[in-house]
Amino acid sequence: MLSVATASATPVPADNAATSVTAADFTDGSYIVLLKDAPLATYSGTTPAPGDKLNVTTSAAETYAAQLATAQDSVLSAVEAEPTYRYDTVLNGFAISLTAEEAAQLANRGDVESVTPAQHLELHESDLSFTDGSATPDTDVSPDFLGVRGEGGLWEQLGGVDVAGEGLVVGIIDTGLAYANASFTDGTVSSPPADWAGDCEPGEDGSWPANACSDKVIGANYFIDGLRAAGADAAAHEKVSPTDINGHGSHVAGTAAGFPLTLTAGTTEIDIAGMAPAAHLSVYKVCWDYVAGTESGATCMNTDSAAAVEKAVEDGVDVLNFSIGNPDDPGYNNSPVDEAFKNAAAAGVFSANSAGNSGPEGNPVNMPVSNNAPWVTTVAAATHRDATAPTIAGFSSRGPVNVPAAEQNLLKPDLGAPGVQVLAAAINPETGATGWGYKNGTSMASPHIAGLAALLQQGHPDWSPMAVKSAMQTTTRDYTTAQSNDPFLGGTGFVAPKVFLNPGLVFDSGVADWDAFEADTTAGYNYNTASLQIGALGAEGPTTTTRTVTNVTDAEVTYTAAYDGPASLEVIVEPATTTVPAGGTAEVTISVRNIDAATDVWQKATLSWTGAGLPAVTIPVVARGEQAPADETPPAKVERVWGENRYGTAQELSEHFPEGSDTVYIASGEGFPDAMSGSPAAARGLTPGVMETPEGDAAPVLLTRKGSLAAETVAALDELTPAKIVVLGGTSTIAQSVEDELNAGWTAEVTRVDGANRYETAANLAAMFPADLPVVYLASGENPAYPDALTGSALAGANDAPVLLTRKGSVPEATAAALADLNPQSVVVLGGPASVSDAVYDAVGASDRLFGADRFETAVDVSSNYETDVPVVYIANGQDYPDALASSALAGSEDVPVLITNPGTLPGVIEAELNRLSPERVVIVGGTNSVSQSVEDRLNELYPGWIG
Repeated sequence: MLSVATASATPVPADNAATSVTAADFTDGSYIVLLKDAPLATYSGTTPAPGDKLNVTTSAAETYAAQLATAQDSVLSAVEAEPTYRYDTVLNGFAISLTAEEAAQLANRGDVESVTPAQHLELHESDLSFTDGSATPDTDVSPDFLGVRGEGGLWEQLGGVDVAGEGLVVGIIDTGLAYANASFTDGTVSSPPADWAGDCEPGEDGSWPANACSDKVIGANYFIDGLRAAGADAAAHEKVSPTDINGHGSHVAGTAAGFPLTLTAGTTEIDIAGMAPAAHLSVYKVCWDYVAGTESGATCMNTDSAAAVEKAVEDGVDVLNFSIGNPDDPGYNNSPVDEAFKNAAAAGVFSANSAGNSGPEGNPVNMPVSNNAPWVTTVAAATHRDATAPTIAGFSSRGPVNVPAAEQNLLKPDLGAPGVQVLAAAINPETGATGWGYKNGTSMASPHIAGLAALLQQGHPDWSPMAVKSAMQTTTRDYTTAQSNDPFLGGTGFVAPKVFLNPGLVFDSGVADWDAFEADTTAGYNYNTASLQIGALGAEGPTTTTRTVTNVTDAEVTYTAAYDGPASLEVIVEPATTTVPAGGTAEVTISVRNIDAATDVWQKATLSWTGAGLPAVTIPVVARGEQAPADETPPAKVERVWGENRYGTAQELSEHFPEGSDTVYIASGEGFPDAMSGSPAAARGLTPGVMETPEGDAAPVLLTRKGSLAAETVAALDELTPAKIVVLGGTSTIAQSVEDELNAGWTAEVTRVDGANRYETAANLAAMFPADLPVVYLASGENPAYPDALTGSALAGANDAPVLLTRKGSVPEATAAALADLNPQSVVVLGGPASVSDAVYDAVGASDRLFGADRFETAVDVSSNYETDVPVVYIANGQDYPDALASSALAGSEDVPVLITNPGTLPGVIEAELNRLSPERVVIVGGTNSVSQSVEDRLNELYPGWIG
């Protein structure tokens, strides 16, 4: 029997103090163990710039991969087993077989994020009818029905069928490929992209010949080690290679990117083509017919699927299709494979995923939609051949996602595509011969979206995967029945490729947005996507959220919002009319209230933004919950300082510094240790060699990208006209080109405070402070402990003291030398022993430690050094640090604290500290994607009790 662990997923919280599990929580079996450090796809030093692909062969990537390997080795040394797979590109961890005791041991480690049992996944196909000469359709209508083929169609808009998808690579994670099928051989395409890094494996049995790869099929790999680790192996009739014996993977690949062909069925000619016929294909076989003792069947192990996503991103695919899922998927994003797709999206890879075949006519029946992560596009199956098309197929899985009502805050599926009687490459189940067949399933709908996404990327190569997804969603056409137009069946509608290249506005998102969604799904309706679902409207008043729209046209646009829905649901958009500059963004507030419907009734409506001569932008609104009175809330007391991004927020904060400062600090907005240690110096207006600015005024901290100044930073410098600019960090953090840009653009004296590493940079910053100080603060310079130093640096600035950095277990030479030079009366450590060890505490002769059980309690311990009735408290995101970083210099200059919060919920310990502080003002730093509207609402509820 297969020996996959049967325990449910056991993620370890990010702040896992006092968290403990035992062997009773696990069984012996296969697991995926994830570590806390970021993989290559999202690590700040290696994540690709927008529009670029992840390159895992750079020196920075190889160095960081070696660091991850060392950390993985440390974890692996605690158990006997060898890993089945190691992951470092889209995941940081490994697949491994563990005893229950070993699984518990790893789950209790501070450097382990989660220990999750391996899972069996399944293909989302319902049935097959093979074209054997008896079929009689006039044509395969999918390309015509969609508006891809024909006059004015998408192919013509992109230059014709011969170039539709040219230069793009579609990755297929499935059952492999029938490489000899004419859908993959009978045509010509361009050579593989210059940066393609994929390969073709012949297989253990040599069943994938060398000539099976071509300019069309440029990658072919197979993944079976996870299946074998679970106690099974390939069935005797399988090909242990990328070769397909099932036909599912071939059908999916042909649908996405098969060559245009004319087939003969009796006396009838049938024209077929994939959505992106000029695109390249790379196949990753993860699904197998297997045997395990007396048991046999078919499965796709998630350990193998995660390895396939990893390899595909390393190879350089542009799009992935995953027509695989779990019919009992219990939530939005609960598996390592979900996380792999998340980090693939961060690397610029679009993923189309099937919604499942468990609708009322499916098998099994009435299981909710699967593949529900916000960063993938989840596709429902619709008809496209009969007179009432398109309508959602009876087998297509439906929403809402199977989570508690308060968490049902993201619409799935996302949209629909053809998934009934789809004709594409297949394998005759009776003879094993390759040919073409009709298949039904969301498996068939998903590759339509994958191929179309490649065409959208061809038209807009600089768009993110979520911008591509949004363009598809807001431009859909209606289904032909009211039932199918239910968003829980068909998402935002049926895909309309003929118009989606010009959506007008898009709803974009990235890693910070996805992290915020994961951190608190009860506030998931704040996620910036092209739909709005609220599962539990409150009784106190309207539930309010925001959406940020991006103008993807080349001119300023003005849109006006309109609501279309039942009178029992109130939806108000402010501002009702929005003007967005070319390439710019705007934020709109949407308030939703149940007027008189029953609490458990889902109400369904649409919001549309229209403008003269502009494409309409339409999203569904789905909500249920308690009835509430009209909004009579007094004006908000809590303030918010924010920009469109971290650079804009830093720009806005710079306007709150006292006039007259002649100095500006420039810090990295991508790697934060230098700015953390620089904030106290900025708070006191210190500059290299001068000790303080002539007026002693605090210096604002602006943020920059490594290689160029953000437009917001340029605008701030133009407004501030500083006499001195201090660059924090070496050229590996802020490139010489930025310093050159500063020297060329402004008359200020530009200096740089740097060192060979973050510890030396902090020491050199500390050298600007006088010796014999009353106190010096010491914080961890390692990524997981950043929040401790961020809140502590404001206190350090208030006390005219520097922050030095240390490793967890040892004191860097530069730090030790700086302490000797400063000769402080006391050393205060920021953070607990998990961040700065007791050995380090003793080595530096520390006198005190400010810490708590997690980052929020540590922030409170730091804040306890302030008296009550403070004039202001700054509130920033405790999971994404730029806003807290930029505000700490301002807070330090004003002798007030910085407190941190979860993006979607205000921690209880922070509420209690705010009650103690009783601030006259509360200022949120960052937009609603960083600190949600629900947190602001909670602060406004509490605020009257603090003032006066």
